[in-house]
Amino acid sequence: MAIISVLAGAVVLHSIGTDRDRNLETEAERIAALIELARGEAVTRNEMWGLFVRENRYGFRVFRQLDGTWQASPKHTFRTRDAPPDITFSLQLEGLSESAGGSDQFKGRPELQGDDEEGDGSAELPQVLILASGEQTPFLIGVSLHGRAAWQVASDGISRTRASPAAVPEDRT
Repeated sequence: MAIISVLAGAVVLHSIGTDRDRNLETEAERIAALIELARGEAVTRNEMWGLFVRENRYGFRVFRQLDGTWQASPKHTFRTRDAPPDITFSLQLEGLSESAGGSDQFKGRPELQGDDEEGDGSAELPQVLILASGEQTPFLIGVSLHGRAAWQVASDGISRTRASPAAVPEDRT
């Protein structure tokens, strides 16, 4: 009986680890697919779109030329999404690491204002721009579990956005 209990416990622990890995993969694939959908929307509608990435959320914005503001997309598909439990995001732009907590790249530029959908003054301005031509800011988004990078979502700015397992550094002992 003790042996069966130990084996059953090992199977349960292995399946929990597999579920977490699957959740990370699913989240990375979701982000990549949404970015590609947003690129299609930007091209089709001849609009500039943007993606913001924070440690615990990400979302899309559409640039309104009439008043120079970034607005949340009215389409439910592009709503702001919170990270699943224990999963965090990080963003790297054109070789520069960015804190996923926020971006100062638009501060001091009054023509680039954000909407305040939460009503608390914390407009989510995009760090990744998606142009009407289909080009976008080159980026790498890390999708991590407990701070350990497991998946990445990346684009060189022209090619299709792809999700892949994060490279594991070699052990040099």
